[in-house]
Amino acid sequence: MRNLAKKYFRLGMAAVVGIGIFTFSSFTFARNDNVSFHFTLKPKYKNSYSAERYRETSNPKNKWKVNLTYSSEGKGTIATFWLDKSGTRVSNIYDVKQGSGAHYYAAYSTANKSYVRLGAENNNYSTNNYTIAGYWDEETD
Repeated sequence: MRNLAKKYFRLGMAAVVGIGIFTFSSFTFARNDNVSFHFTLKPKYKNSYSAERYRETSNPKNKWKVNLTYSSEGKGTIATFWLDKSGTRVSNIYDVKQGSGAHYYAAYSTANKSYVRLGAENNNYSTNNYTIAGYWDEETD
């Protein structure tokens, strides 16, 4: 009888652990990711965009991130970035210097619970195209 009780106890514990793992794995949590971007900065302040990502947070203080690691314009050059939602800016605009590391910024509340993308343009008027690359994240907390 005692061995039977141990067997059922072990089976019960295995079921609890299995259900816990299954339940926990169905949740998604925001974290500070490095999502790569690579696109062309268009001439005459025309906008360029990354692919969209879902910004799950309901907290505008959950910052988004951008890290400009490469610019064909040269080392230390600057590009302007913001968060965009379907053609509408949902953050302030920020100038980021190539090679200066990750920068973290708050978004507008209209960016919450929606698909957003990284918007960019050259920080100065130019008739040239430039390739830029780096990493971004729509939410970091």
